[in-house]
Amino acid sequence: MLSLLCALALPAAAATNELSFEVGWLGAPDPAWDLFSNDNALGSVGLRAGFAVHPNVAIIAGWQHAANGATVDVPGAEDETYDEEDYYGGGSSFETALYTDQFSVGSKADVKVFKWLHPYVTAQLVGMRGLARLDDDSGDDENLTQVQRAGLTGGFLAGGGLDFIIKVRGKVAIAPYVELGYGWMAPLALKDLGTVQFSGFAGRTGVGVRF
Repeated sequence: MLSLLCALALPAAAATNELSFEVGWLGAPDPAWDLFSNDNALGSVGLRAGFAVHPNVAIIAGWQHAANGATVDVPGAEDETYDEEDYYGGGSSFETALYTDQFSVGSKADVKVFKWLHPYVTAQLVGMRGLARLDDDSGDDENLTQVQRAGLTGGFLAGGGLDFIIKVRGKVAIAPYVELGYGWMAPLALKDLGTVQFSGFAGRTGVGVRF
């Protein structure tokens, strides 16, 4: 990856092993996203682990989970007669939800500017699983009219960030960080519910242990 090649050309730096809790976001400009959220980004929470393979470079892997939902009004639906192909169940509104899990792997290359400040670049491949639900009665877990569709997709994240190193003891440190960049995912196909795509501005921020 580009970050790996760049890092190998740099002088000795400060890559370390890591385990972090983080929150993230990824742009969602697709109008189809309006079915599941009023926000313009996919927010998520997860974990990231890293293993140093070079003085400058660590291999990182992460998992991010997100749950989004909305209430969709259906004008005039209360006057319709229910049939088995009607997702709305004859109600005036229905609930939607989209659950996503992102799995990423890539490289991270950092430079020790100060003992407490390590800028870095990263490039990661990302796989995503999505599960969509449409339900006219979200309070009934056994509602027979609930519709579920799942799909898989993939893409990438690339960007740069800052690690703030707070030494604890020896090589152990607490490290808050912030990371900004760009992400792109191929359309997530949800069968007859259509597709939804995520792309654009991406970010991660969190805190972890470096060792």
